[in-house]
Amino acid sequence: MPRASQVHQNQALENISIAYKNGDLVADLLSPMVPVQHESDLYYQFSRDSLNLPETARADGAEAQQADFSLSTSTYVVQEHALKKLVTDRSRENADKALNLDVMAVEHLTNLIKTRAEVELAGLVSSGTAWANVTSLTSTFAWSANTTLSDPLLFADSAASTIARASGTLPNMCLVDDPTFRAAKEHVSIVDRIKYTSAQSVGEDLLAKLFGVDKLLVGRGIRNTGAEGLADATGNSWIWTDMALFVHAETAPGLMKPSALYTFTLAQGNPVTVKKWREDNLGGDMIEVSRMYQHVSPMSAAGYLIVNTVQ
Repeated sequence: MPRASQVHQNQALENISIAYKNGDLVADLLSPMVPVQHESDLYYQFSRDSLNLPETARADGAEAQQADFSLSTSTYVVQEHALKKLVTDRSRENADKALNLDVMAVEHLTNLIKTRAEVELAGLVSSGTAWANVTSLTSTFAWSANTTLSDPLLFADSAASTIARASGTLPNMCLVDDPTFRAAKEHVSIVDRIKYTSAQSVGEDLLAKLFGVDKLLVGRGIRNTGAEGLADATGNSWIWTDMALFVHAETAPGLMKPSALYTFTLAQGNPVTVKKWREDNLGGDMIEVSRMYQHVSPMSAAGYLIVNTVQ
């Protein structure tokens, strides 16, 4: 193991890691990041008691009625996720001039850690226990059935109405997996809705407008669960499957603001840390990328999950 004095954060490589984007991953968009100072602590949750309406009428000379609000608390514990890669001197010497192996290592490790965060968020939101409202479609109502009974817009309207009534706010985001997106954009009800009013094909922006949300996210991330050495694509699977999730995700967190999702991130500098140290016995430099976070669902009523959308 290297001595602490030999390990240093590399600002240039950190900037590369922070700037790295994988367009197929949506976790950072769906679940807003909230910087925290401690690895574990309490956080406040919005209470629906704040929607209670007290009597406001006051008789002449009487005191005003007293109104109050309550905040419940829950606990977060951020988990560190880290990976490292050795870049040897020999590999640098043999690499083409156009290749920067340090940058390639950082981007590869960052992508893996971001994919892990995506998998963990998918596990959280796909669980029926995370939301107060879950609808499991039968084959008749699956969006892939492509009939008037399976109209996605009817389900989007129902989700919006349910969230508004339960949380006092409307959904501003919808997440669908790739097969669900393709089933929705080709659905007879949606095509019929726009055929006389729009010349553009149905994409994410147009479908977002029809669903009544600010942003439609399509989860196209994949992971390989097969053993190493198998043929390409063997063991590949979608991270997000057979679902449409409507949420209100608050981009400016506050005590009195309802939000379906947050990701607590340790705020000691950057959201990711990149370290580099010399390993003389291995003939190269070790590069490590790490990130500390936890996904939480602070208000289950601000989300509506539809599953079995494609059958």
